[in-house]
Amino acid sequence: MNEDGGIPAPKGSVAVINIKGALIKEGDWCTYGALEIVDALLAADRNPNIIGTVAYFDGPGGAVSAVAPFQAFAKLKTKPIIGLYDQCCSAHLWAMLAISDHVMAENDISAIIGSCGVVLSFADNREYLEKLGYKFHEIYPEESKAKNEAFTLALEGKYDLIKKEMLSPLAIKFQDAVKAARPNLKLDEPGIITGKTFFTDHAIEIGLTDSKGTLTDAIERVKIMSEMKSLYK
Repeated sequence: MNEDGGIPAPKGSVAVINIKGALIKEGDWCTYGALEIVDALLAADRNPNIIGTVAYFDGPGGAVSAVAPFQAFAKLKTKPIIGLYDQCCSAHLWAMLAISDHVMAENDISAIIGSCGVVLSFADNREYLEKLGYKFHEIYPEESKAKNEAFTLALEGKYDLIKKEMLSPLAIKFQDAVKAARPNLKLDEPGIITGKTFFTDHAIEIGLTDSKGTLTDAIERVKIMSEMKSLYK
């Protein structure tokens, strides 16, 4: 580590940055969040000795709020990024497609990709608490009658409004992002943008993945892409 707190990289280096576990926006004592991961991606992109990055994804998804930092970084990056994955589902998929120039499955056994979709879940423990003597009161003035309306109806088992106002718009944004990032996607494949997951060979066949290979293969591809980019400047 140098005096600025950074790790010196020899000229021509390829950065490897892990995006593992549930994806959250802000990190804590145990987990890096999207903001910290994107800071690392940006630092690698701006390092004159680093020619590109392998972003290694291995996670089931996470918070919708964690996606936007990756999209913002995608507009700033100047060097090639290979998205290498073992598990890349839901929010991980959205984030990976935002930043990657090439998508590579790590193997053809466990590697899985997809789950293009959104879900909202919550626990309702009011009945249990009421048995303990708790009483719940929510009071809204007429001027705030729409406040929390979709959630309040969902608590009553009426899900139409929360799907219309919250879940469907997010799902459509996700679908549009996948289609934009993967122009050769076979959209006639059942479930491809409605939540199914796919193992490696099938994912390559339908255009959701470009290739399969090891971390070494991904690093070599970054080097090739960097050389090609320098030739066509």
